[in-house]
Parts: sequence; structure tokens; C-alpha cells
Amino acid sequence: MKKRTDTAYMRLALELAAKAKEKTYPNPMVGAVIVKGGRIIGRGYHRKAGADHAEVAAIKDAGSCRGAEMYVTLEPCDHYGRTPPCTASIIKSGIKKVNIAMKDPSGLNNGRGMRKLKKAGIRVSVGLLAEEAEKLNRKYIKFTTTGLPYITVKLAQSADGKIAARDGSSKWISSARSRRLVKKIRSGFDAIMVGANTVLRDDPLLMGVEGRSIGVSRVILDSRLRTPADSNVVRTAKKAPVIFGTTQLAPFSKIERFRRTEGVDVIVTRKKGSRVALRPFLSELAARGLVSIMVEGGGELVGSLIDESLVDEFLFFIAPKVIGGGNYSVGGKGVSNIKGAIELRDVEVKRSGSDIFIRGSACSRG
Repeated sequence: MKKRTDTAYMRLALELAAKAKEKTYPNPMVGAVIVKGGRIIGRGYHRKAGADHAEVAAIKDAGSCRGAEMYVTLEPCDHYGRTPPCTASIIKSGIKKVNIAMKDPSGLNNGRGMRKLKKAGIRVSVGLLAEEAEKLNRKYIKFTTTGLPYITVKLAQSADGKIAARDGSSKWISSARSRRLVKKIRSGFDAIMVGANTVLRDDPLLMGVEGRSIGVSRVILDSRLRTPADSNVVRTAKKAPVIFGTTQLAPFSKIERFRRTEGVDVIVTRKKGSRVALRPFLSELAARGLVSIMVEGGGELVGSLIDESLVDEFLFFIAPKVIGGGNYSVGGKGVSNIKGAIELRDVEVKRSGSDIFIRGSACSRG
């Protein structure tokens, strides 16, 4: 009976954590519940970076916590950042036991918080609903353990896997409902990334409804910096930042011109063949605090990311249309044998207007 109750309390803590809706980055989403005498006396969650952490918010909500038990979705921190360590607040509160869903993978903590609590005589339990906690913070986990952003690829394609007709036209393959859903999904990421060909072909805004900023950066991979200065992304840089990833193949004068443009940043990195080397460029983006990136094309960029095993999640919008010809949604080298195909897990399939929407996380290749 106690185990079932423990699960219910931790599930509530996870629901609280999810309320932040990924607004905490580069910090994780965390929720906490405090229980005393079989009654919930405090609840809290980390609302945004710089605000009280979940444990502190729950302690403030509870008031007197002496002899109580805490359920928290991530190991409490034991270091100073923008806020003091949560372990100090827990120890001072008089809480007798802390139940933790998952250990913090961050090198700053990673067991340190648990050791501090145990040393203070507080009982510690870890692992309850760990899988759910890891899924909630999968973007943070990738970012903090690899130094790379979490990469989600979004593809709007025909039933035969094409993203454009022979003349390059692609508006609109997906339904109006799917396009509205994509604009909503964008707000959950730190940046939207496309290749130069997508900008040259479609001149997209990569913003919210009617060009409104959703607080998301636009990232353009353009090894020769071919993007026109009067393109939609550059013209709207004051509304939402633009980051160009380029190489020494780009004209120095244009690099400097873009860098002088308000809202525009240019990262010059090494090249791989004639293209931007993806892994070092993504590391640069992570160093700028970009935890999660949604890639919206084109096919060669997506293929290159897949070839280098850099994709964590896929979103497919499949329209009931047949286009034929070339312009495949995914380019790159592809796998040499079917056993090397990426298997999707935690797959979600549903209708989106006239389209089929498929979401799945990428498993390691066989």
C-alpha cells in the first residue's frame, strides 16, 4: 500500500514538473511534493531559470516541514548557481526522508546532492518512476551529458517521401492543421534549424503565426553564406535572433556585414567537404545555451545529421499525396544494410487534418 502511495506522490511531482513546459532551460524541469502524516502539505516546481527550484518552492508552500517526506523528480542540487543549493534548504527544513526519481546526470551534481543529504542524517531513496523522469528531461540529459543539443527532425512529406515537386515548389504539402501544429511545437525548442537551400527556395520566416516571435532562435547552415541580406530571416532578426553556421568558404565581407546586422550572429567553423562540420557547430550552439533544436529541412541536412547519429527524435507529417521524381525528404549516405536502420521507440501515431502524424525517438543503430 505504501509503495502505491509513493508512486502516486511521485507521479504528482512529475505532473508539477511538466507545468514548466520546457521553459527552465538550460536547467531541468523538476517537481516536488512534501507529505506529512499521509497528507500533502507542500507542492512546487521549477518555473524558469533563475526562479526557486522545485524543492525550495515546495518547502515555502508547506511552511513547517519537520519530520515530513519529500518526493522530487531529480536529485537536489548541492552547488551554487543562480540560486543557493537545494540541499541546504532541505536540511534546514527538518525533512526526514527524500524520495528521488532519478540521479542528476550533470557533472556539477551527479550524486553529490544525495551524499550531502545522507551525511546530514536524511534517508534517501532513488529510482521511483525513473524512466518517466528521464523521458521528461530527455533534452536536458542529452545536453548535460554530451555537450550537444537535443535534435528533433520535423519532416512534412508526401506519401512517397518527397518534400517538393520537380520545379522546387513545396507549399503546401501538409495540411493547414499540420502547419498550425508545427508552429505550436516550435515554441518548445530553443531554435529552429534549416539548410541554406531551404532558405533560398522557400524564403521562410521560421516564426509563429503571422510572423510573431515565439522566443525561438533561427539557425541557418550556409557554408558559403549565400543567404540574401533581404531574406525574411535576416529582415526579421530584430524580432527573433538568427544564427548562421558557415565556413571559410564564405566571403569575409558578407560575414562582417551580417555580424553588424542587429539580431544576427555568425559562427565560422571548420568544414567537412564543402559543408559545415555538424558536430563542432552543434557544440558551439550548446555553448550558447541552446539545449534543444528542431530541424525543418532540407533533405541533405537531415541525411547528414542521420549519417552522423545526431538525431534524437523524429516528427513526420505524411500527406496523402504522391509527387514522384527526386527531392527525397531524407538524403545522406543511408544505411548499407537494413539491419542498420534506425528503429523508432515510444512511437505516437495520429491524424492531423488530412495528414498522418508520426512521432518517435531514435534508437541506436543495430
